[in-house]
Amino acid sequence: MDSKKLNMILTILKVGLVALGVIAFLLILVNSPSSDEVKDIESFRDGSSMGFAVSYTGFILFAGIGLILVFFIQSLVTNTKKTVKSILGLIAALLVFLVFYLIGTSDTNEMLAIKEEQYVSDGTLAQITAGLYTVLLGVVVGFLLAIFGPFMGKYRK
Repeated sequence: MDSKKLNMILTILKVGLVALGVIAFLLILVNSPSSDEVKDIESFRDGSSMGFAVSYTGFILFAGIGLILVFFIQSLVTNTKKTVKSILGLIAALLVFLVFYLIGTSDTNEMLAIKEEQYVSDGTLAQITAGLYTVLLGVVVGFLLAIFGPFMGKYRK
């Protein structure tokens, strides 16, 4: 297939997926209940616009995960050395997550002001906290590398 045709098809696909997402958002925005009555909120929650938006989001997530796995396997076959380095980065992030998880958290449902009917277990709170700390550490390290990376390269030589 020609490169220009492939780019055109991918652009049309991207625009179409974004347009569907915008339509789902507008359906939710237009059909959202204006009152705080429980029956209005329940009918909105069980309605077709919310169902479409949730189904579309699930489709995009699963399609994205599937494409990531396909490209990962392709990269593993064609460019093994760089892909193994990427896997080492994922393993490092997993180890950081496990360290934060084992450290634990002092958060409780009461401290976070979670409603009693929405309480979660302490393990869930520990996992969420460990995940947030892992992401924040990754963002801070990435930010510092973006700032100091060029200087570090000059000093290595």
